[in-house]
Amino acid sequence: MNTQLSRWFLGGSIYLTGWYYEGPALQASQMGAISLLLMAGFFSALSGDTLRIRPSPVEWLFGIAFLFAMLVGWMTGNVLSTMYGAMLLLVLLAIAFLVRHSRAADLIAVFRWAYVALVGTLLLLEHQALFASLSGSVEYGLGLVRYQPLGMNPNLSGLVYGGGALLFFQRYLAAQKGSQKAFALAMVVLCLFVLLAASARAGMLALGVAGSTGISLIALRGSRRSRMSLVFAAFIGLMVVVFKWADIKEYMSLILDLDSPTRGVESGATGRTDIWRAGIELVFSDGTLLFTGRGIRSALPEIIGFPVESSYINLALEHGLFFGSLITLAFVITACRALQQGLKPGHSRYQLFMVGLMFVFMLAQSFFNRYLIGVGNPYSLWILVLILQVNLKSISPAPIGRETFFPLNTHRTARIGS
Repeated sequence: MNTQLSRWFLGGSIYLTGWYYEGPALQASQMGAISLLLMAGFFSALSGDTLRIRPSPVEWLFGIAFLFAMLVGWMTGNVLSTMYGAMLLLVLLAIAFLVRHSRAADLIAVFRWAYVALVGTLLLLEHQALFASLSGSVEYGLGLVRYQPLGMNPNLSGLVYGGGALLFFQRYLAAQKGSQKAFALAMVVLCLFVLLAASARAGMLALGVAGSTGISLIALRGSRRSRMSLVFAAFIGLMVVVFKWADIKEYMSLILDLDSPTRGVESGATGRTDIWRAGIELVFSDGTLLFTGRGIRSALPEIIGFPVESSYINLALEHGLFFGSLITLAFVITACRALQQGLKPGHSRYQLFMVGLMFVFMLAQSFFNRYLIGVGNPYSLWILVLILQVNLKSISPAPIGRETFFPLNTHRTARIGS
């Protein structure tokens, strides 16, 4: 019962992080999501099925970085930053219990069902807005109408639903039954529809980077069967492009807003590059803060005067150059290890390989948003769970027949209390 309660609380937390309507409702949903996540960790620990696994280097790194940022906030008198640091430490502890549960392989299914609930809510409440934006609706004086799923910023929705497409494509690869594959593929398509309707170009670019990485590695190191599947898929895609090139070009030019004076090709991306330049200048403006950072959530627009449209600049501002670099390095190393071990010669593990691509997608997206470390949206929360889970030093094997994405190290271990 405790395990089931933990899963329901976690699912509720993920679902709430998908709601972004401005005002008191946003703060209520965000705080509710954090509370449910902490309850999920509590009931997971209460279940008695927690395995005895020592903290991984990634857990030590995140724990020390969050604690240091909290102390920086406290010493500078930034009460809000101190509270955020304490909250992240509690979240880290809750997730540590979740990933050490004997049935931790089920966590990915909880995230997928939460995504199903979110997409179902979009289709139920906002189907008209979704399909209007998907068709390339343009309003005079406003330009392209970008879809905002449940009030979410279009750029953030590129991260959330682009990542959701990867989650369900992984399920498509792992599913045994035709009905399961069909459902997973339908969810991939729906997530991509949201991505297109939001005109989330950073999300599309990040998916392109992840896809190109996967294709290149499979072409170089994949099995003969996977290479043949890749060639077949490329042939089908090429045929579609050849016969529908004019329609595809016209639609993509419209949905990507390429002719817009502010977002189009002629704008030269000056808005975002100016913001990045200002952020980098702020990072190096103070020698002490360059090392210590300013504390968690101290780089918000209302504090520094402009939005930081990059996770890497945001990490340097909030955690300092030292901890910010280490956190980024942890994601890069985890991605590389997952990709390498997922394509071991003669022993390919494509679910683990997809984990690596999920990190590649997140790293690419993080050039354009500040959510590499975060719990306020479904995909950032998933990535935080995932990086802790796959870096555990030891874990018990998943039950036969259950889906798992294979942690990077596997050994038997005892349960706490056994």
